[in-house]
Amino acid sequence: MFNFKFRHKLITLLAALTLFGCASVTPKNQSVDDTFAPIKAGPYEVVEQAPANDWRNVSADNMLVMTLSLAGQERTVVFELLPDLAPGHVANTKALVKQGIFDNTQFYRVIDGFVAQGGPMFGDDSELPELSEGQLSIPAELTSAIDLGRHYLAFDGNDGFADETGFYKGFAVGRDLSEQSSWLLHCYGVLAAGRANDPDTGGTELYIVNGPAQRYLDRNTTVFGRVLIGMDTIQALKRTQDLSGVVELKADENVIKQVVVGSQLPPAQRPQLQVMRSDSVSFKQLLAARKNRNEDWFLYQHNYIDACGVPIPVRLAE
Repeated sequence: MFNFKFRHKLITLLAALTLFGCASVTPKNQSVDDTFAPIKAGPYEVVEQAPANDWRNVSADNMLVMTLSLAGQERTVVFELLPDLAPGHVANTKALVKQGIFDNTQFYRVIDGFVAQGGPMFGDDSELPELSEGQLSIPAELTSAIDLGRHYLAFDGNDGFADETGFYKGFAVGRDLSEQSSWLLHCYGVLAAGRANDPDTGGTELYIVNGPAQRYLDRNTTVFGRVLIGMDTIQALKRTQDLSGVVELKADENVIKQVVVGSQLPPAQRPQLQVMRSDSVSFKQLLAARKNRNEDWFLYQHNYIDACGVPIPVRLAE
């Protein structure tokens, strides 16, 4: 059912163009660390030379595999979920997935350069399904107070939307230093829960950022995952023409044919993917290489890149 054919050993994902970045590497009241000092290598060279222990396997239990049908053609999108900062949304989404809530629905609101939103659309209470697990709406998880510990890499104390941004287990994170709270950033390719005016109405309306980072949405909705592979498929969805309207869809357009948790698949059918560890030496080198591009083509180095500006390296597991 799920056929994963990759042309290259190493996949630098379009979905992750947003999930990493580098700027000043310390909070505002500290001196600049030399951890991300310029290096001679380019970013692709850093990725190619990264040793095996600088990569981590993506857990099948925190993976969603979505099969889309676009005008009859089946295509696959793979997500990674992060339960640490939004445990309720991850657990609830997996419960809904296992009951088929998202199967045979559509991406009904796809705004170019903004988001692609999809899932079930219930006309009234009579159409609401009976659930054995999970809820159709759950409390928002806009921030988290967990200790990010050694897995957190601080990098930018000059961000306009947060006291500090950094990386945690391969996700771009914002932090409020006075409250000691954290949240996932609205970078390109992230998975989040749409809601009504009531913040606790998210659950079944999932959306993916399909354009530049939508950072003004940070702490307004719950981000709990990101696309690993398949943003080219998300970008191929039929679009609406305005912010409020739904897409005028035919029955075979923008179809979410099936969503499964990776661990539901037989082992031989599970995507075997690895992500560069964001607490690794190679990742720090990658940030330095992205912060100042030293390849021959570049005439000017900016000594900066924002939190949603560095592609996250992903590859087939070795």
